[in-house]
Amino acid sequence: MQTDVWNILDTCAFLSQTHPDGKIATANGIEDEIVNRQSKQYYSNLKSKGLKIVEPQNDSIEYVEKVAQRTGDLDVLSSIDLKILALGHEFEGIIISDDFSIQNAALHMKLEVISCSGNEIKELRVWKYKCSACNRISKDKKESCEVCGSEDIFRIKAK
Repeated sequence: MQTDVWNILDTCAFLSQTHPDGKIATANGIEDEIVNRQSKQYYSNLKSKGLKIVEPQNDSIEYVEKVAQRTGDLDVLSSIDLKILALGHEFEGIIISDDFSIQNAALHMKLEVISCSGNEIKELRVWKYKCSACNRISKDKKESCEVCGSEDIFRIKAK
């Protein structure tokens, strides 16, 4: 593992208490996702050892949102997830995450991904949305189906 490359840590790194050697950074606000005492202590220890807490630039967030919109991941990514991806873009870093939507968007952005648990996505995906009532397929997530009005819309893999 290269030690001169930035590793951008998602919540899994703190929950699993594992991360690669080298420079580490994470998104401002991630501490709100860290729930148990041991993980909070690990986060605190990493901060004292040089974990960089960063707020990404707005243009990086906008770039990530455009990529995630194209892949169909935008509606399932949290604001922290978007920040993690934006930092990966800004630092040209490696994203450390178990979240498949983060991994998918990161790989579409040509970023390297490492999973804390070893569970990495096997293929790049682009998602569409399907109405369960009339089977209408749409590229974008809607509150209700434009054809029948059903609110039961779910993600499907695009062909």
